Amino acid sequence: MVHFSVFPHKESFVIRRPLVLCCTAVLLLAGCGQTTTQSTTSLGAKSLAAIKPPAFLPGPLDGQSTPRSRVERRPVAVIVENYSPESRPQSGLGAASTVIETLAEGGITRFMAIYLERDSAKVGPVRSTRVYFDRWAAAFHVVLTHVGGNDDAQAELWTMPKVFNIDENRWEVSLSDTGTRLFWRSSDRLPPHNMYTSTLKLRQYAQQHHQNWAYTNAYLLHKAPAPLSHRGRATAITINFEDPLNPQPQPDYDVRYVYDRSTNTYTRYMGGARHIDADTGKTLRPANVIVMRTGNAVPDPAAGITPDSIRIPVIGRGPAIYFRDGKVQQGTWSLPRLNAPLAFYVKGGRKAAFNPGQTWIEVVPPSSPLHWTSR
Repeated sequence: MVHFSVFPHKESFVIRRPLVLCCTAVLLLAGCGQTTTQSTTSLGAKSLAAIKPPAFLPGPLDGQSTPRSRVERRPVAVIVENYSPESRPQSGLGAASTVIETLAEGGITRFMAIYLERDSAKVGPVRSTRVYFDRWAAAFHVVLTHVGGNDDAQAELWTMPKVFNIDENRWEVSLSDTGTRLFWRSSDRLPPHNMYTSTLKLRQYAQQHHQNWAYTNAYLLHKAPAPLSHRGRATAITINFEDPLNPQPQPDYDVRYVYDRSTNTYTRYMGGARHIDADTGKTLRPANVIVMRTGNAVPDPAAGITPDSIRIPVIGRGPAIYFRDGKVQQGTWSLPRLNAPLAFYVKGGRKAAFNPGQTWIEVVPPSSPLHWTSR
């Protein structure tokens, strides 16, 4: 039975700012009389105790305990191909903090995998960007990694100071020579479905160019997971992605999530099969699934030579549906302007809170059917 009810959900929030966490730790330690490792700084006749900041903090994007050095760095985003079957299975999606999935053209979907708390030595196949991916990149202030893009997407990137643009096309010599150690082509697949990169190499490159700074507004609010007795018993989500310019079934790009109550995660299926990470062999199981409903996708006349290119309206606001703890909740997504953070809200204007773990964001225009069942 398709279910559209909003489940009441009591949210407990996790403090996200490292500075606030540090100050809270100072107050708690002082109040409890616990001893800490201290150093003193001389201020004339007085001394000021210095408290060592915590080594681990909640990750801004995945909410999990993360080394402080990883929290205080810049997100890296990679545009990952999903052309069936040549690009499957992909590498590195399991390590991403957040993955955004939506249509490219012809009913084919594409991913923007965002890495903050964890890295992946191999990510790909890497493909080209689109205008709406650029705008999400600006929302997270990322290091954006891709192989070319539509004409308008490429032109717009150079006007975005909040995005550090790493485009393989800048160095490419030929289909067999990338011209840079940041990218390589594998021998087990044919071009253009065999381009890969590493977030470790990308971060090193960004650091060398003074572009690995932290952006504190790139975060999702997190909460404690619901205990087993408070979780839903069964949830299934189905998205039938279709070409908005010529809607018809595209079963290879059908997405399905099935809730696992014991692990409190959503097993992901792609084209009828479990979606696995090629490097780990593990099935993708996000803790949260967010569906963003947008306005109609329209033809993109400024795209250049790419046939059937589209534009999806992602600046503004629209309905959102949140799946976590085996339950469903209605809300609103908001991206008010370029460079503003992408945010998610529940009724009353409060920010939505999600479970620690990976989050998949499905961006679904009206031409693509969406169904879910829950009990």
